Amino acid sequence: IYVLLLAASMRRIAAFGLVRRASGAVLSDSAGTSRRSIDALCRQTGRAERLKRRVTCASLLPHHRRVSSSSVTSLLSTASPASSTTTRASTSQSTASTNNIPFDLPDMSDPNHTTYEKLVRRLYMTNLFHPVKLGLDNIERLHEALGSPLDRPNITIIHIAGTNGKGSVALKVAKSLEQVADNTVGLFISPHVSSFRERMQVNSGLVTEEEIEDRLPRVFAACEEESIPATFFEVTAAMAFLHFAESGCNVIVLETGLGGRLDATNIVKEPAVSVITSIGLEHTRILGDTVEKIALEKGGIIKKDRPVLVGPNVPLDVLRQCAKDKASGTFYTVEDVLGRDKEPVEDSVDDGDLFDYDAENTRIAEAALEMVRQQKRPGLHIPTAADIEKGTSVRPPCRFEHVEARDESSGEAVQVVLDVAHNPDAMTQLVAKLEKTYPGRRKRIVCGFSSDKDLTACGRALLSTVGEDPSCIHLVEAAHPRAAKLEDMLEAEPRLRGCNFDETDRSITAQVKSGLRLAAESDELLVVCGSVFLMAESREALGFDEPRDSDYIAEVAGANLRHGQENFADTDPEKQDVDQ
Repeated sequence: IYVLLLAASMRRIAAFGLVRRASGAVLSDSAGTSRRSIDALCRQTGRAERLKRRVTCASLLPHHRRVSSSSVTSLLSTASPASSTTTRASTSQSTASTNNIPFDLPDMSDPNHTTYEKLVRRLYMTNLFHPVKLGLDNIERLHEALGSPLDRPNITIIHIAGTNGKGSVALKVAKSLEQVADNTVGLFISPHVSSFRERMQVNSGLVTEEEIEDRLPRVFAACEEESIPATFFEVTAAMAFLHFAESGCNVIVLETGLGGRLDATNIVKEPAVSVITSIGLEHTRILGDTVEKIALEKGGIIKKDRPVLVGPNVPLDVLRQCAKDKASGTFYTVEDVLGRDKEPVEDSVDDGDLFDYDAENTRIAEAALEMVRQQKRPGLHIPTAADIEKGTSVRPPCRFEHVEARDESSGEAVQVVLDVAHNPDAMTQLVAKLEKTYPGRRKRIVCGFSSDKDLTACGRALLSTVGEDPSCIHLVEAAHPRAAKLEDMLEAEPRLRGCNFDETDRSITAQVKSGLRLAAESDELLVVCGSVFLMAESREALGFDEPRDSDYIAEVAGANLRHGQENFADTDPEKQDVDQ
């Protein structure tokens, strides 16, 4: 025992000297670096993951408290042994090596990029430094450090979870409530299509770059001062909560990021209503491998004495028991609130069923609004039936979205459908809906997928859309770490080798413009579908005038993350390393 203790002490002493020497080379009193910052770095020696979390926040603080990005990279490569990347979280996907950070850390003094760009790039890189561990400890501490903005009196919060439809329901509820001029409605959603700013909105207005420049450094500073290793999604959620409070929102609609029980939005104490839209198999490695297990994770947003609303496509008995175990308020289905739907939303298409999920989502939103209306909450102004009809008619972008674009060469107008159908089931539904909406119309498809999808099944669905004619398909490869490569798509479905693609110019823009030209010549419907990763560039190529993040931000969005916003380690809180 004495020998082991002595060896451990010697290692600490040697490591301490190493970091002091390394820090002495890059930190100096003349640069104004505080003694506390140096000592903090030294305490992290041998704990590379924790060191880098500090670095993430520290480089955003005022100059007298930060280390330059080049110095940080030098210090990390010097002080971190290669073995430090082998941790209990080594089973997580693609955790960045301490000696091989794939992107440059933003230099806050760089005049070539705006402060907004540098801040959001830094935010996206947060998860490169450590795997995410699901839990509420980080967000609870961060929320408290920011003054507990969600706990303000007379604020109405509608909390929405679900496998499908949660984003659509959240948008419809928010749009309905903001029809009343006296309401100030905050909406938190994810992921975004074109700009990070879409994630937090007040009365449909995206958070401005200036507001992010004001609020995000304050969240980072709270993380640094309280030693909170917050993740990308936790920092983003905390900033949204702060933004809604400082914008004077009297009602907030929150969409969960993933799951529910351990999601960063689940610090809400007394929601007006907890809504669970639907339950299906998704993120099974994290949420569970059965619908019932996933339902319990989603049901984690249910609160004591607060009402619950569930959509029609959920395991009703499981969620009802979950609500009972949590001593929730009244448990409602949509039919309990609105009665049976007089207009069926299901139509037979070939040998399957085409289901109008937008109609289902509208009904769920209407039921949630009715439940809130009945509560007569102080400070909340209730929309009229006409307001609700107008608000719930809105669809989220890229969900069977119809637009008109013009071919640059001929000036001809082309009808375009944008849809984020990104897996075999969604592709099958899209094919059926296209046939029902545009029967007999020739179609031209621009499509790309994520690498973790069943590319063979997706390829077959693509071919069925165009009558097995691959010449009407344009394959693209999004500039995103999770995007499927052209070679992989072609190998998965060899018949796609006859489609349109360019191995030398894999840009989405090139194929969208080519598709527009050919669709105009042949009077075809152009369909842009697949991964959300290709939608921002596609919309720009189609002529959309909307905020879009720069390439400086886009190149790190989702980097090294298997899931769109998080990189998960051990998701069982009982098994998680308490020393984070």
